[in-house]
Amino acid sequence: MVDWTELLNPINILDIAIVAILIYKLITIVKGTRAVQLIKGILLLLVLSVISRVLQLTTVNWILTQVQTMLLVAIPIVFQPELRRALEQIGNSSLIPGNKKSRSDAKAERIVDQLMPFLTDASKSHTGVLLAIQREVGLNEYVNTGIRINGQLSTQLLGNIFISNTPLHDGAVILEDDTILAASCYLPLSENKNINKALGTRHRAGIGLSEVSDAVVCIVSEETGAMSVAEGGRLMHNISETALREILLDRLHTETQKSIWQRLRAELEGKS
Repeated sequence: MVDWTELLNPINILDIAIVAILIYKLITIVKGTRAVQLIKGILLLLVLSVISRVLQLTTVNWILTQVQTMLLVAIPIVFQPELRRALEQIGNSSLIPGNKKSRSDAKAERIVDQLMPFLTDASKSHTGVLLAIQREVGLNEYVNTGIRINGQLSTQLLGNIFISNTPLHDGAVILEDDTILAASCYLPLSENKNINKALGTRHRAGIGLSEVSDAVVCIVSEETGAMSVAEGGRLMHNISETALREILLDRLHTETQKSIWQRLRAELEGKS
């Protein structure tokens, strides 16, 4: 007879909860990426391997075993973007003390006050814009693909950068707080097959960067003038000026957050 009291002890429940959370996070990371098809292929190989072993298909089983051995080497290479994204999310966790940058409401509002007039004008004039705002994850590898500026953020400077048919117009501008780090930067294109075919390279690049970092990417369509925001691999397309402003203020405002260990220590000190 199964001893449920032994099975449902706190340690086993914690063990199951951690595994469930890890599986859920894995699903959210690979959802909508090429990794989904690769995982299906791996599962099919495992099923075929079990069937060949049960039916004693020696040659087939040997081949499948060799393929599985090769996959141990190939998987880290093939899944590199997804593994990187997972590690970045772990590194960006509040479990790590002092992990978040502090950015007050006032500073976030000053940044947005410079961005919004530019984005609104670009939308009205159908000027194509790709603008990435760095948060916790550094974007130096993409900054290095463009032209270094390191200039103070201003509506006027952004307007000059994105003048059509100028050397800096193509590519992305990358910001860090109120500093324009670089212009004409190359961003990674998303390989998500579910992206609307009507969206062009500019939107795919914005989504691609948001898949591999926590950056907020503002996009203005050259064809329609629609304003969009890419974040976490998702695109909020054709949003209003008011909605865009609220999103930027919300994403850019980050007070210094205490880690779980710091909060626990504060509670213990408060009780003593």
